[in-house]
Amino acid sequence: MALIRSLTVCVGLLGSTYAAQAHHSFGVLFDPAQTIAVEGVVSEFQFIAPHAYIRLDVTDESGTVVEWELETTSPGQLIRRGLTPETLKLGDRISAVGNPTRDGRPLLRLLTIALPNGEEKRIQ
Repeated sequence: MALIRSLTVCVGLLGSTYAAQAHHSFGVLFDPAQTIAVEGVVSEFQFIAPHAYIRLDVTDESGTVVEWELETTSPGQLIRRGLTPETLKLGDRISAVGNPTRDGRPLLRLLTIALPNGEEKRIQ
């Protein structure tokens, strides 16, 4: 019985370690070998932990507005890079470069951002 309990605990610990590693392994969801650029209008800026998010309304080649989600780093790291909750406002036009998802969703791991005043910030 003690052996079964020990095995159960070991399997549980291994599973939680894998889940934590997968959460921080951007290479699983995002393709680090590719970068794409998008430009659009800020519709939301969630300055929250563990990762802040920017929602961006991007007009594609056909004229359709597609909502992109830009996943950033933590709020603390954003502040150290010069971005605060007041940096982006709804309606601001920005451009961004990041790693796309492997499955083609309109979601980027944000690497750099060009602010409305033209200033560029490296995020990752």
